[in-house]
Amino acid sequence: MQGKTAGLSSREEGLESEIGFVADSMHGKLARWLRILGYDTVYWRGNDEDLLDFASNSGRILLTSDVELHRAALKRNVRSVLLPLEGIEVQLAMVAAYVRDLLGIDPERFLSPEATRCSLCNGELVQIGDELWECSSCGQRYWEGSHWRRIETTLRKALEIALTKGSADAGSGCEEGNLQADRVEGRGR
Repeated sequence: MQGKTAGLSSREEGLESEIGFVADSMHGKLARWLRILGYDTVYWRGNDEDLLDFASNSGRILLTSDVELHRAALKRNVRSVLLPLEGIEVQLAMVAAYVRDLLGIDPERFLSPEATRCSLCNGELVQIGDELWECSSCGQRYWEGSHWRRIETTLRKALEIALTKGSADAGSGCEEGNLQADRVEGRGR
């Protein structure tokens, strides 16, 4: 687990600092994983219309398995990734591939964890000791414990999938491509 140092983290210096996500109510687990990776990710539990307004106004990338919500997002020029309901490794790979196609960010870099976000509330983490971080919003503490091996295994599998599949529909069983649908319909940003 990498922490912030005295200067800027590698994400703050690059395009990754501009990436924000909003995960619909079906993707709470994915929201937690993206926070572990250090990405500002809102977990949305409200209605779809408000979700679309929020995504549009904030410029966040919508993450959903709802085909109708995905189509509505595209019609409103909201960037959206249509994901399978299950399989966190595939979901992470698809998001990494989408971001690669959209911003040119390498999946290996995208899938590298940084201790900057609380996985519970999305608050900012502050390093308070050697290998110890605390959320500035909720007070949750984080450390690199034995569970970290499982996290690394999941991220390694996601990277393998992202690198094996050449497009943003990596491993998708969905009927509609993600970034490809954006480009075909002229809605990619």
